Amino acid sequence: MTSIRKTLAPLAMALALGLSGHANAEAASLRYVLQADPAIPSTTTRQQQDEVMGLMSTYLELWQSPDASRYPYANLITEDAVFEYPYANSESGRRIEGRAAVAEALRELPLKATDWQFGDFKLFQTPHADIFFVEYTAKAYVPASKQTYQQRYLARVTVREGKIAGYYEVWDRTANAAVLSSAAHR
Repeated sequence: MTSIRKTLAPLAMALALGLSGHANAEAASLRYVLQADPAIPSTTTRQQQDEVMGLMSTYLELWQSPDASRYPYANLITEDAVFEYPYANSESGRRIEGRAAVAEALRELPLKATDWQFGDFKLFQTPHADIFFVEYTAKAYVPASKQTYQQRYLARVTVREGKIAGYYEVWDRTANAAVLSSAAHR
């Protein structure tokens, strides 16, 4: 019996590690298209590009989390992070400063819709190795209005020490208002 345990224990450990590693790799890997002009030299490595997309993947997991209030969002951003949403409906939602404030504000956002889906990711380099633009689409169901929300986003993401230090996101304000504001009136 002891020899069977000695044989199976490492096998079970290897299987568990392999499965958890596969799950983490799947969660962090977003398929994206690098939008680059071949005539312009690249300012970033493939590792830096994958890092920003891994951060975006983790950021978007918040929206798909069954309990956003428990999502460990603060681990993803720097202490002095600044998130800006110039088209936000309230002044207080347009510029959020600091890890705690950003984490608190973002935990409340996904509550208006469910079944979030993201796709069509495009990554754009800038002349700065730590600043990227990420374009993507989002789709979700808004229970209060019984409508589907669809949107295209463009975000400027600044990365520092493997975390998001700055995030500036724009979207079609009209599309946002059409579905979400009708939900507020019900």
